[in-house]
Amino acid sequence: MTNDPQGIVDTLAFDTVVEADGSPGPKVTFYVPTEVGSTSADASAAILAAQLKTAASRLREEGLSDAAVEDVLSPVRALCSDSTYWRQQSRGLVVFAAAGFHSANRIPIEVADTVVVGEHFHVRPVVPVVENSGRAYVLALSKNSVRLFDATRNTIVQLPQGRIPNDFEEVIGELPEPQLQHRSIGGGQAAFHGHGGADEADTMLTEKFLRAVGEAVAAELGTARSQPLVLASVAEYLSTFRSVCPYPVIHDEVIAGNPEHTTPDALRSEAWKRLGARSAAAEKDEAERALTQAHNGRGSFDLAEIAQAAGEGRVDTLYLPRDGRRLSSPDASALADEAVLATARTRGAVRTWDAWEWSADAIATFRY
Repeated sequence: MTNDPQGIVDTLAFDTVVEADGSPGPKVTFYVPTEVGSTSADASAAILAAQLKTAASRLREEGLSDAAVEDVLSPVRALCSDSTYWRQQSRGLVVFAAAGFHSANRIPIEVADTVVVGEHFHVRPVVPVVENSGRAYVLALSKNSVRLFDATRNTIVQLPQGRIPNDFEEVIGELPEPQLQHRSIGGGQAAFHGHGGADEADTMLTEKFLRAVGEAVAAELGTARSQPLVLASVAEYLSTFRSVCPYPVIHDEVIAGNPEHTTPDALRSEAWKRLGARSAAAEKDEAERALTQAHNGRGSFDLAEIAQAAGEGRVDTLYLPRDGRRLSSPDASALADEAVLATARTRGAVRTWDAWEWSADAIATFRY
């Protein structure tokens, strides 16, 4: 769990949701609009209370007894009266419930007021939160503070410091006195000169600091990573840092300025502004490869076929529009849930794209 201007964000353990989805019996999914802060706490709790009534009615229509309905819904019902919980929210809340299972998750994306009862959990809206693409590291670097973050488009988490120095003093220690020599010039006076001026000494010490941070960051992350690292620092640090840090994917545009008092969410937002063009280009390249495979019979544009193939373990990567409103066919939402869950269960990858230029509801590439 993290606490920042995104509000309280829970780590969604999607694997447990996928596992619970495989159990028999109806599944209930609640999406509740919330706000960071307490201004809409009562309204959000009231939305969930109304959704519980709807869910209870639908579960009874599925043939469940009152006792079985209560078994599914009672853990969720307990949330409605927890005033402290509702004052500590993010931008949306998703709750998954089934017999013997429930999972409430505060998520940093806006959601619509929705309750779904069906054979599967309604997971498509949370794919942008759990997908394993679109990640970046953000290094907030100043002489007084060094912080490393792992960020997605929607979330940001500070990583353990590990071997990374906390600040300039940890690397340099006390600044040395200028090493001055003097020569007599007569009259009892002396002229002083140093080994390099103050500016040169400061440059050397700064480079030593940046090198120590860069090498430690590379050691912590591993130099074979492909996840980009965005530097947040004064602009003049970027060139030196890129030259002394062994990490191979350092973005060529800095989040300029002193980052000491910049919030994590602001760092996340600024990082994705700078990565946007690269992300769009990467999505375009990925789309071209996926389309070629699908056209050559190694994939599909048909969501029903994709859901069936996912259930058979044949889907390598499933692509969906990031905006769920782009799903056009009447049964697309349920099929998308089925495809996402089956793909995740068989260790396939799920991606969402901002740009979606096709009439198809989904694209998938197949393993065989």
